[in-house]
Amino acid sequence: MTLTNLCRSNEIGANSFLVEMPGASVVLDTGMHPRVEGEAGTPKLGLLRNKKVQSIIVSHAHLDHLGALPLLMRQQPDARVFMTEPTYFIGQPLLHNSASIMKKRFAERATPNQPLFTHHEVDEIVKRWQACHLNQMWSLEGHRHIFQGGISLEMFDAGHILGSAGVLLRHPEKTVFYTGDINFTDQEICRRASFPESGIDTLIIETTRGTTAAPAGYSRQSEWLKLAERIAHVFERGGSVLIPVFALGKTQEALHALHRMITAGNIPPSTIYIGGMSWKLTQWHDKLVQNLNLFDRVKPQLMDGRQIRRIQPRSGQIYLISSGMMTENTLSHMLAQTFLADKRHGIFFIGYTDPESPAGRLRAAAAAGEPVRLSESPNTHPIKCDVGAFDLTAHAQREDLLDYILKVSPKHVVLTHGDPPAKAWFAETLKSQRPKLRVTVIAPEETVEL
Repeated sequence: MTLTNLCRSNEIGANSFLVEMPGASVVLDTGMHPRVEGEAGTPKLGLLRNKKVQSIIVSHAHLDHLGALPLLMRQQPDARVFMTEPTYFIGQPLLHNSASIMKKRFAERATPNQPLFTHHEVDEIVKRWQACHLNQMWSLEGHRHIFQGGISLEMFDAGHILGSAGVLLRHPEKTVFYTGDINFTDQEICRRASFPESGIDTLIIETTRGTTAAPAGYSRQSEWLKLAERIAHVFERGGSVLIPVFALGKTQEALHALHRMITAGNIPPSTIYIGGMSWKLTQWHDKLVQNLNLFDRVKPQLMDGRQIRRIQPRSGQIYLISSGMMTENTLSHMLAQTFLADKRHGIFFIGYTDPESPAGRLRAAAAAGEPVRLSESPNTHPIKCDVGAFDLTAHAQREDLLDYILKVSPKHVVLTHGDPPAKAWFAETLKSQRPKLRVTVIAPEETVEL
């Protein structure tokens, strides 16, 4: 049994892995890099050209795990695609949104890259998707499966976003568990991961937060309260707040938390704006999560690109606008330039930010007291507004990941989904605590025996 890393680079980007075992080949995730356009932002699918993939399993609907799925399904027309029911429903609008963005950028000649896929193709591939319930075994042919020596898959709640799952592959020779992205702490909407803790030979695990130790006394509740204090100070001086967020997951968690803060009196009553994709995905959250009712309780307002260029932010307004990385030409990127110039306002980050993204550069520049470069041009912007970051990411603390690895006690650990220093921390720590454990940091395009 082997594992091949289909990622193009040794970083968090376009996630994808091939597991080859006697009797089947399975691809785990097929993502698209959030900062890289065209084919260069997709996995190395050419490595699969002469292979027959029986199954594709999608761990969750973030685009760095799902975004290149139409390309793989085009190449592997007979492959069956598995995902959880929430991912089945929210993955479709996300891929349609990607198709729209690619088409628009090409039409405007903002990019030389042809759109990688079309709306029609998204509509067609959905017909081959299969929604799976958690904690049930399925055959790779898509049938409910009672394990009797064959190959099966089973999904477990990963606690990352709505519909996120870790995937257990059972084979007569060995078992492989792929975590996808994990959170072992309860969030506003998602409960903590519920993963198997035994019977795993090979554990393929994310390492996103490997460079950061959990602060002493850390809790998500205390981080939300710190954010509430900063929002209240901004409102007191007549400003408004921009919170760049991912449309999926972080928007809905923030809506829930802000409503709780307002109800508790931590911040004054506020008008909360969200973008169009966040609006669609929040509708799906209200449909799929029992008693959530974000639209009824929070009553967010819709913000689109036509409004964003002429908006005049006022006190008591909160803009929960994507993208969370403030990618160039997104609503949060455009609005940030208005906020930066006014000392009354605040820009606050509540999720992961790639250090090379505009959001990452803004955080670093604010900490250093320097102007920030928000685009590819050399122009910089002075930072006059309040800029802050709060540890509310949907990824597990590194100590929780380490505890899980040690509890499972697999024979082999493969470290993925992290920058090189993050993977290095886990590799060194595991070797010191479990010298006999086989630890692999798999390089792009590398194949290893499991």
